[in-house]
Amino acid sequence: MTDPDGTGGLERAALAVAFGRYAEALILTVGMTDPAALVLRATALDRMGRFPEALDCCSEALARAPLDPDAWFVQGLVLYRFSDFGQASRSLEQAVRLAPGHAEAHFILGNVRYAEGRRNEAIASYRAVLAHEPVYPKALYNIGVALADLGRYDEALEQYDRVLAINEGVPTVLANRGVCLARLDRLPEAIEAFTIALELDPRDLTAWHDRGIAHARLGQDDEAKYCFAHCTALSDRKGSPGVQP
Repeated sequence: MTDPDGTGGLERAALAVAFGRYAEALILTVGMTDPAALVLRATALDRMGRFPEALDCCSEALARAPLDPDAWFVQGLVLYRFSDFGQASRSLEQAVRLAPGHAEAHFILGNVRYAEGRRNEAIASYRAVLAHEPVYPKALYNIGVALADLGRYDEALEQYDRVLAINEGVPTVLANRGVCLARLDRLPEAIEAFTIALELDPRDLTAWHDRGIAHARLGQDDEAKYCFAHCTALSDRKGSPGVQP
């Protein structure tokens, strides 16, 4: 059976992208000039790390369909990966203007604003995600990170607790929760949070260090030395990550 309008090819290409078969998606969309096909090609190229080609596809898609929010989104995403935050912000802002319910565009826009040091604007973008998708753990977590950066530890704790209510076994969230509790001088609770985090990820140098500091502040010197010994053994490790990409 023929497929003169290319719809079947587009559907197969979309499935290929969804299942991580990016080379197959490129083959399926060869020669297609439909904006949807170009966006799929751009997405596949982005996932393959072929960023300049992805941007070329986005430019062609937007030349054909300047009001396509997905083309603006993928362009903004690729520019974000390039750390071209100014251009990324403009593309993503256009995506959410055209499609206010585009949760991914709001999320990446939040990451762009966070990277630029615009914490309050980043929080606003992450909250826009939740307005459309209330169960979006990475947005909840990133709000917590941004609030903690602003010294709003009680509010950050609320966000981390919402993430843990969805999935209680995320060591990074537990460790960050411990940091907030320690900043609020709730040291026994902080130690408990760090301990649970380390049971899940015993190679988290930062959690060992922060737990040691909490023990030391409580005068628990032996426990502090035990934690700092683990830090020495793991000294090749970096600290916990910030916002989720």
